[in-house]
Amino acid sequence: MTYERRAVKQRALRNLKRHYLLLVVLCAVSIFLGTEFTGLVRNAQSWYDTLSGRVTQLAGEGIHEAKTGRSKVIDDLIADNLEAGRQEAAERMRALQYETDPNSALGRSRGIFAALANNISSGNLYAVLGSAIHSVIHSQQVVAGIMVLFSVALYALVWVFVRNMYRAILRRAFMETRVYDEFPLGHLLHFKLVRRWNNTALTLLLQEAYEVLWSLTLVGGVIKRYAYFLTPFIVAENPDIRPNEAITLSRRMMNGHKWECCKLELSFLLWHIPGFLTFGAVDALFAVPYEMSAYTEYYAMLRAEAKEKGLEGAERLNDDFLFAPAPEAALGKAYANVARVEGVLDEDIILLSPVKRFFVKNFGIWMGSLVEKQVFSRQEGLRQQTRVARMEMTGDAYPERLNPLWTREAAAITGKVNYLAPCTVWTLVVVFFGFCLVGWLWEVTLHLITHGEFVNRGMLHGPWLPIYGGGVVMIAVLLYRFRRKPALEAALVVLLCGFVEYMTSFVTEQIMGMRWWDYTGYFLNLNGRICGEGLAMFAVGGMAAIYFMVPLIDRMVTHIRPRILIPICLALLTCFAGDMVYSHFVPNVGPGITDIGEGDSP
Repeated sequence: MTYERRAVKQRALRNLKRHYLLLVVLCAVSIFLGTEFTGLVRNAQSWYDTLSGRVTQLAGEGIHEAKTGRSKVIDDLIADNLEAGRQEAAERMRALQYETDPNSALGRSRGIFAALANNISSGNLYAVLGSAIHSVIHSQQVVAGIMVLFSVALYALVWVFVRNMYRAILRRAFMETRVYDEFPLGHLLHFKLVRRWNNTALTLLLQEAYEVLWSLTLVGGVIKRYAYFLTPFIVAENPDIRPNEAITLSRRMMNGHKWECCKLELSFLLWHIPGFLTFGAVDALFAVPYEMSAYTEYYAMLRAEAKEKGLEGAERLNDDFLFAPAPEAALGKAYANVARVEGVLDEDIILLSPVKRFFVKNFGIWMGSLVEKQVFSRQEGLRQQTRVARMEMTGDAYPERLNPLWTREAAAITGKVNYLAPCTVWTLVVVFFGFCLVGWLWEVTLHLITHGEFVNRGMLHGPWLPIYGGGVVMIAVLLYRFRRKPALEAALVVLLCGFVEYMTSFVTEQIMGMRWWDYTGYFLNLNGRICGEGLAMFAVGGMAAIYFMVPLIDRMVTHIRPRILIPICLALLTCFAGDMVYSHFVPNVGPGITDIGEGDSP
């Protein structure tokens, strides 16, 4: 097969235009996790680089740092010198507060992300954990050993099963969107659905290990990097392949193509110059997804060449419908049950009054019996599953049921789509107080780790922060009608929460002449009223809440008898109202609560 770099990049550009927003978001997640391309957007990812600097050095990509900050604290712990580690961490923490301009939109002197990054980079987190363990064990040598094991184990788990695993998830998404017009976000869980998550993660781990070992040689690291280049694509196509088998197949497929691949990679260098000048914006919004799209085209070309030549091991590349649409006959047979299910979905099984229908369709609030709620939820779930199955059956999306590893059980249409289930008023009350408590625990714990002292965070005296519970309820209710479109839902979560937070800050300042929070010094802040990390936390936390936590709470609440549930909810509401009245006259103030200008999160 003739290779033309320009043709590969032209096809990649066309594919990128078809799915631009989706592919940009998927690559942004990769950058955020630190999976790939982090060096291209280092200005936006400096907090991550402080966390992964030591592992990067082992891979031969970083510069050996002097024994200051985190590295010195760890060395002090290992050397049985805990007090010296505490002093070094405290000095580094103070220095970090002045390393960036607090008035800059790129400030990193305050905020949750800044606090976590500074605590990790300074080594203060290790010092705090070391002190806590030492107070129980009374042996600094044991403390040092535990700290080392804890750090290694935590990083290894995240790296292997989340961060590194995302390399295969990203490539499979690019392969699907290369052929199909639609990409249901449920396909991101493909490796879990075919029960090959662990095998895929171990394959990519072995590839990384080989590359690190080869990098210890003079030129072996560069050569083997391109020899193993196709491994993530291979395992993304067939996660059932054995680790060494995938790596060996990549070597065979790349034989005679290494320099060709290197030139393809170098051809994107010019795109990264404007990326550097824009603090990584051009990279994140165009260059990175364009580059990944080109690599996907390159893999498709080499895959076709390997199968045409009968290359040993090429028969394991057996997911043909990732690269070409499936025939109608095969689709009709695999999705035969879709038409049968669709026949019972045209009309609502549960007939609702206009008022009840308005609230359940637009806000997801159920007003009726729990038995009818269960039937209604099951029918809505069936509609969602058949909508996705219809896209696959008509060839608009990749047909999961024709995947060689797919099981008959997974093809069943059960209607169990929990995130579409409406909530009763009492469920929303439980959700509100549950997330109020979670928010309170989060901020109290964060302050405890950062400052080493317990502080009752928030304006109220009870163990609740209304902004967390109210935010989740607001998202769950106002954005319910967009629940079937997760990408749109995430964008609306950011817009809604950002608008409400900004306007609340502006209005309260105009009326009361003061700010209740100030994000000056936070990364990507806007007039100190909203900031990038806050919006990111809203998006991630809000999506996790409404797609996983709220449905889980709803299932638990529906099993509680009303005569028990209702009095508990009323008691909580009464206590909360009393706390609000009391706090109006006796506000909860003090160090770590109202002194937002001294480095605490508001």
